[in-house]
Amino acid sequence: MTASSSVLYHQPVAVTREQHAGHRVAPVRDWRIAQGLNAVPVTAIEFIEAAREFPIAFVPAGQDAQGRVQVSPVILLGLREGENLFVGPAGEWQATYLPAFLRRYPFAYAATNDGTLNLVVDVAWPGFGGESGDEVLDAAGEPTPVLHAVLQLLDNFERETARTRVLCDRLVALDLLRGGEIQGALPDGQPLTAGGFYMIDEARLATLPDDAVIELHRLGLLGLIHAHRVSMGHVQTLARRLGVQ
Repeated sequence: MTASSSVLYHQPVAVTREQHAGHRVAPVRDWRIAQGLNAVPVTAIEFIEAAREFPIAFVPAGQDAQGRVQVSPVILLGLREGENLFVGPAGEWQATYLPAFLRRYPFAYAATNDGTLNLVVDVAWPGFGGESGDEVLDAAGEPTPVLHAVLQLLDNFERETARTRVLCDRLVALDLLRGGEIQGALPDGQPLTAGGFYMIDEARLATLPDDAVIELHRLGLLGLIHAHRVSMGHVQTLARRLGVQ
């Protein structure tokens, strides 16, 4: 399972007064731009709502400065590479919940070498810079209420991403994850196997020492773990969408 921003953002450039004063942005209506994403990042604050419709799994996210394994949570949108089962033929989003990772599009933050976050926009998307929608920067290059709302969404996303790392670090430290794999068969009989993700190790969780359970509870992480566990039942939702037996 992968969740690559490069599949969604084709030509991100920094938003500047000089280049983008008077530019408009239209609401995203056609989600075929995301049809190549079979997973997208999700933050902890989204777990409860997302768990009602999607499986939430964990994927490798490199190593920290001490060489320890890192993981990140993702919403699974498909069972095969490059396939999003929640985008309809006309680009309609076929779920009630739209992840924050997609809601922020076509904008995002990009970090510089010194860690500074710059606002970028995908200028390859036709909904930016056209005649429809609302101005992002007015004619004088000043931020509009639309841009302030975008920045608030992005700030919240960054803040919740940092909070989510606390959950993931504790899961790794407590050895609560195991490799996951989805197996089935396509309607034509061809086998289907989806892997490359982690899920909660139920046996390990059941034998966790009481002090560790109390710690997870006080950090507000125990409920998120249970949301993940419940969400994995939606793997069958993906299978039904694909026709897997």
